[in-house]
Amino acid sequence: MTASADPITRATRLAANAGALAVLAWAALYLVTTQIAWVRATSPFGNDPWDLVVSYSAIFLPIVVGATWVRSLRHRGPRLEAATARRIRTGVGISLLTIGLNVTTDALALLVVPLPESTATADGRLALLIGLVAGSGLVTLLAGVLVLRASRVRSGQVTFGTATEPDLLDDLLGLAGEVPGVARLLAPLDRFLATSGASPRRHRFIFGVLAAVVAGLAFDAWHALVEGPWASPVGLVVFASLAGIGVLGGYLLTLGPLRLIRAVS
Repeated sequence: MTASADPITRATRLAANAGALAVLAWAALYLVTTQIAWVRATSPFGNDPWDLVVSYSAIFLPIVVGATWVRSLRHRGPRLEAATARRIRTGVGISLLTIGLNVTTDALALLVVPLPESTATADGRLALLIGLVAGSGLVTLLAGVLVLRASRVRSGQVTFGTATEPDLLDDLLGLAGEVPGVARLLAPLDRFLATSGASPRRHRFIFGVLAAVVAGLAFDAWHALVEGPWASPVGLVVFASLAGIGVLGGYLLTLGPLRLIRAVS
């Protein structure tokens, strides 16, 4: 990204970079403790209710992180508009709160859930778990301090939530349009979003429900590929419903704060 002399831009990007490190630290914690069987067998937060927090964090974070990353990449010039900077900081802050909740429950599980007798400190698994949780927590705390610091920087009047402020769809189209020859191909889609009666901007809730249904079915398909065919349709429906609820909840919670899709009449 272009270096900036604007204080709010510098502070916001520093906080966003620290937030990205926090997400990477959490991703390492998540992947190691859920995808490596040797570690997962020991993990005290691999079962409910602790696993519920992990699972919904893994659903919610990609929504927040993805939207914030797209916005940061699209607005990478020398100066961020104050409203855009605030949206980025909001996305980073929500990500850090989610990670903080997950890390806190993981730490609590380490304290209160008995470890299997076969798991001694000698094999290193307990130390690995503690290190991953502590590392993720420390990076998240540092990033949180930088977000708070950035939120105190002032750079003129903040025009937040105005009709002209781009939403995530605008930013996605803008990024795609930077590819040579693609902007002209995207013009009909831009018109559809702006004028069509079927535009997601006119049916934001319905769009969220459809996205949740698609996500639930995708989770079912992924689970079947990884774990094998479903033993019963009841499990398939329950798993898809829980995943869909997580996606819809994440969408509705961030629709306004992250300006995912603006409303048009």
